[in-house]
Amino acid sequence: MKKSLVGLVVGYFLVAQVQAASLYVDVDSTNSISPYNSWAMAATNIQDAVDASVAGDTVWVTNGLYKV
Repeated sequence: MKKSLVGLVVGYFLVAQVQAASLYVDVDSTNSISPYNSWAMAATNIQDAVDASVAGDTVWVTNGLYKV
């Protein structure tokens, strides 16, 4: 019973800490700072945000012309 309870508590904290993040991209950003987690610190190119993301994250891209 003790091992099951410990496993349940540890599992809860691992799941609680794994949350999908939102990363932002704005070609006109003047304060581009990783991890790009707000419009105020948005990446200036899509690839930087994609590189900083992990599975399950969402990359939000605002209107603009982005270079390839």
